[in-house]
Amino acid sequence: MKCLILDDSKAITGLLQLIIMDELGAAEALVANNVADALLLLENNPASIDVVFCDLNLPDVDGVAFLRMLAEQGFQGYIVIVSSVSHRVLKSVEHLVRNHQLKFLGTIIKPISPQSVVQLLQSIGSHGAVKPPATVKEKLTVPELIEALEMGYFECYYQPQVCAMTRNVVGFEALARLKSPKRDLVFPDDFIALMEQHSLILRLTKDQIISVFKQWKIWHQQGHCYRVAINISALLLNDLELPGFILEQINKYGIKPTLVTLEITESCLNEDRIKALEVLSRLSMYGINLSIDDFGTGYSSIERLQSLPFNEVKIDRLFVQNAVASESERPVLDSMIGMANRLGLRVVLEGVETLAHWQMVCHSGCDSFQGYFIAKPMSVDKLEKWLRDWDKMTH
Repeated sequence: MKCLILDDSKAITGLLQLIIMDELGAAEALVANNVADALLLLENNPASIDVVFCDLNLPDVDGVAFLRMLAEQGFQGYIVIVSSVSHRVLKSVEHLVRNHQLKFLGTIIKPISPQSVVQLLQSIGSHGAVKPPATVKEKLTVPELIEALEMGYFECYYQPQVCAMTRNVVGFEALARLKSPKRDLVFPDDFIALMEQHSLILRLTKDQIISVFKQWKIWHQQGHCYRVAINISALLLNDLELPGFILEQINKYGIKPTLVTLEITESCLNEDRIKALEVLSRLSMYGINLSIDDFGTGYSSIERLQSLPFNEVKIDRLFVQNAVASESERPVLDSMIGMANRLGLRVVLEGVETLAHWQMVCHSGCDSFQGYFIAKPMSVDKLEKWLRDWDKMTH
């Protein structure tokens, strides 16, 4: 790990440097006392800085402006805010970091405790963060994706969803993974957008639906009645043939429509399109559940929730994690759950990644939840053992 510390106090930079180097054994901790020096260090160390510690109150150019400059340069490492400004200002800056498409790791409040720094940096590569790649990955190509579809290299991984009241597993979210013999496991962020751009997403979605329904039939034959959730690209909401295909597969595999949930990302609902409304209405008419994914991060309003046939909201992980990290953020999550309940919508929470998250969501009023604290998405062959272990642990 290589870090850059930007703070006008030499006492602060010295302390952070000591913690990072001695406590964590980082390769290097560079120091700058103003933005100009920080930019020069970044210029001399392109693509090698993993984490930037950024104070907000700085001479000449402040830390908020520096964050904008990092975004303009396409900085790929993590951002840690180090400051003693008010809670509201910190929250505003945290949102700004995310809106800049920078990777926000966390905030350290002054005066600094060594434990807070250690815990934050140790989270890189664990539940809350993904370690930046050591080398630049070779980008996927369209011919490679076409080959993967033809050869059946895409596989469904399943992440368990747990009932908030009973702690029993009630279902799974199905997530696509590319398991090509030429690559390590490839995640959706690396292929979904490319498949959407080149009209391959419909083929992948249909293959995933068939795979999930086949697996549900196996579970049903074993005496289980799990719910299954499948992500649907917003582009497919314009395909008037999609509802008919899904209904055909439901009838073929004997799955109950009420056990199927289709998740549509909230940010894709910013336009009231006639075809999308028809597709959603027909799916709902068949008894299929419709869920707004990443709820709270897009454009939802009460009017939209009432005018579209959704019966579930899936609240984004940030609201769960913020509610645990700060007491002042808990009412935001509570109000979202309360509004959904009053509208008669099921509530699923994402991002349960620690014991503190678990303890909070169990008493939050949601219907079910998921996250790495329970289980990461896994292949079917690993799922059977996990289910046995979970059953032993909870009963």
